[in-house]
Amino acid sequence: MKELKQMAAACALGLLGMGAVAQNNAPLASKADADDIAFEESIRNFGYISGTAYQCLERDKRLAHEREVLAAYDGLVRMFGSDRAFYYAAAFGAGSTDGIDRSKCASFLERHRAAMDAGKRGR
Repeated sequence: MKELKQMAAACALGLLGMGAVAQNNAPLASKADADDIAFEESIRNFGYISGTAYQCLERDKRLAHEREVLAAYDGLVRMFGSDRAFYYAAAFGAGSTDGIDRSKCASFLERHRAAMDAGKRGR
């Protein structure tokens, strides 16, 4: 009976220890998840602002913009995979078709240019 109690106590301590390890790792997992979510949201924002900038361009400048956007998409596929690149493409589609306030076009174009320049510096 004494051995059974000792074994039960050892198991209980082991389970408590495992619980402590799990609790200590939980914030790390949550932090990593939060970082992933924030990163994916930034990709979506980048895609959306690329789409709104597309709407603001004169027709003769859209082809160059499309090439630039495709190059950004290709870079995202290479560096982060097709899922994240899809977020960019889908957000671009939304940004290029949503109704926008044309008085904000200068801001959209500026934000797009800043994002593209930041991406080029990160290569």
